[in-house]
Amino acid sequence: NSAMKDYEGLTFEREGGVATITLNRPERLNAILFSMIEGITEIVDECGRDDDIRVIVITGAGRAFSSGDDIVGGMGDRSEGWRQGVGLFTDLGPHHLLVKTIMEAPKPVVAAINGRCHGAGWVTALACDFRVARDDVLIGDIRAEKAIFAGQTVPLILPRLIGQSRAMDLLITGRVIDAAEAERYGILARVWPADDWDAELATFIGELAEGPTKTYAAWKMTVNRSVLAELDGYVDYERRIATLARATDDAVEGPLSFREKRDPHFTGH
Repeated sequence: NSAMKDYEGLTFEREGGVATITLNRPERLNAILFSMIEGITEIVDECGRDDDIRVIVITGAGRAFSSGDDIVGGMGDRSEGWRQGVGLFTDLGPHHLLVKTIMEAPKPVVAAINGRCHGAGWVTALACDFRVARDDVLIGDIRAEKAIFAGQTVPLILPRLIGQSRAMDLLITGRVIDAAEAERYGILARVWPADDWDAELATFIGELAEGPTKTYAAWKMTVNRSVLAELDGYVDYERRIATLARATDDAVEGPLSFREKRDPHFTGH
């Protein structure tokens, strides 16, 4: 679709009924910029309205899905468009709109996880309807170990997927798990060997694209109903918690130590 505008850090292709969004900063392990969050949101929204598109795929270029927010290089500027709206939920942030748009799109959205998946990449993947992966992927939130609290809907969605105990463990420790553990937890719906990845993914996507799209939409909307009903109020609450969490000494020390390539020294203040 030549009308789709270009977004820094993304490429977009469509083939038949399949639309593919690729996180495309391979030299930075597809670290997330605001332009990429905005782009995914707008492309998914447009594809959701296009009757000719029956499946949306989000994947990464190179050897990662995404390493997360670009906390070294910075995420770039947020466009003024995010600040629209009035009332209590004036601006719930770009990640909220991304998650809501993916969960509301009346087509299956597949996160095709081809490598590391962390931070905002993980946020994106958890919002999708299917997470499929190569057997050599590494997955995890990872932010707590840098004293970063940026839930971005994950504390609402993840316990629904894998239960409260496992979600608590992954989010508080920030640990990284492999494909086998992620599949056992229920985060991944399919895991394929790296050698078979392209063929298996194409078959899986092809079958979804040939299915009864409106029936799929009905299942998706009903499964996602309870999360979507809570989402706005939840994010409003989460952002108030985040404001408190970010006003700590540890929240400064975490990213600083990461940039300075040294172990952090956390005081609990």
